[in-house]
Amino acid sequence: MVETNSSSKKWHTTATMLLSGLGVLYFLVQSIGLGLLGATAYISGQTNTSQTIPVMLLVWSSLLSALMLLPVFLLSLYQVRSKPIPRWLDTGRPVVWKAALWSILIWPLVILVGWLVADRPSLSVFVLGPLNLLVAGLPVLFIYTLAQRNLDGGSQARRWRIFGFSLAITPVIIMIVEIIAVLIIAGIGGLWLLYRFSIDPALDQQITALIDQIRLAGDGDPELVLELLKPYLTQPVVVFWAIAIFGGLIPIIEEILKPIALWSLAGRKPSPQEGFVGGLLCGAGFALMENVLYLSSAMVVEDWLYMATGRAGTGVLHMLASGLVGWGLARAWRDGKWFFQGLTLLGAFLLHGFWNALALVVGVLPLFIVDSEMTLGQTFLFNTPMIVLLILSMAAMIMINRKLRRQGASNASGEDDIEVQKVLNA
Repeated sequence: MVETNSSSKKWHTTATMLLSGLGVLYFLVQSIGLGLLGATAYISGQTNTSQTIPVMLLVWSSLLSALMLLPVFLLSLYQVRSKPIPRWLDTGRPVVWKAALWSILIWPLVILVGWLVADRPSLSVFVLGPLNLLVAGLPVLFIYTLAQRNLDGGSQARRWRIFGFSLAITPVIIMIVEIIAVLIIAGIGGLWLLYRFSIDPALDQQITALIDQIRLAGDGDPELVLELLKPYLTQPVVVFWAIAIFGGLIPIIEEILKPIALWSLAGRKPSPQEGFVGGLLCGAGFALMENVLYLSSAMVVEDWLYMATGRAGTGVLHMLASGLVGWGLARAWRDGKWFFQGLTLLGAFLLHGFWNALALVVGVLPLFIVDSEMTLGQTFLFNTPMIVLLILSMAAMIMINRKLRRQGASNASGEDDIEVQKVLNA
């Protein structure tokens, strides 16, 4: 039996090594290919610099995936060869997590440099990409390090494997599922519009006139387009479906699929600490890639600055929600506590849905309430609910960390008492 388990474990490690190695190779080739494409377009002058920037930013997102899969490959390689992990690859050392905590101090400086660079297209082509990785990565690193401190998250190879899969593979799976879901809803909405057109011909004429007005407004006047759309965007049915999709459907899809990397542990019955840390890693990987892609899509300096500061909070959201699901799965697999798993999953749905609904309201409501550009005070006022939710989420992660540490210490003490009793009885 031991030999079978050992053989199965070695096969699993070998498969991980091969897949992660192929992943590193794929993302490196993708990064080099995009880099050559962007550099050629920039040097030849066939496209505007602003059109080359997104390509070069994608170069760095591909490079990020390759770099994050590299430790998975190396750790698996050392395991297959039955060799100890070298010190430089050991991320569990105190000096490493202390550096991870203190690194958040340079985050404001990186944002400042990024804000200055984002306003200079010729510089953004080469410099904004690595700055995006730092802006997106430092808060995620800080939050994860704080939330998992002094918890047993399993072996380094396992943690890197969960994180690498959640960063490189999970976002693609979630994106495909969300696109399919949105297309289905759009198809239903299209059928509903056709039905409305059939019973109300005037509506068809009204929509056609609106499209013509938007076309005449052109791309150079988004405020006029917004004014034309206001009567439709404020319709109760539109508001309902927007909240239902962004506050309901998308959170449910993401919270079910984000911890998909944890299911490889189902047969191993991980401890609650391992489940929570694994969930944090699932959320960290997804949040990091999502934030990098959002920053890569911001072409205006004001949008970039808003993304850089605002998206930091989503790391807390994704890690806490996935950490809850991972905690629940571990207890379900280990102790059969499926009701607790249901509660944690429901908590993740509600947290994510409430966050998305608040973000939607904060992003859209000022457009209809404030006539001119918002002041700093008005911006802070509108974002206060999200700031409060962010603080409460951080506090919840710290409280869960302490609870799991106390439970771990209590279980260890109980096991020691049992061993002592066995010795005395003998």
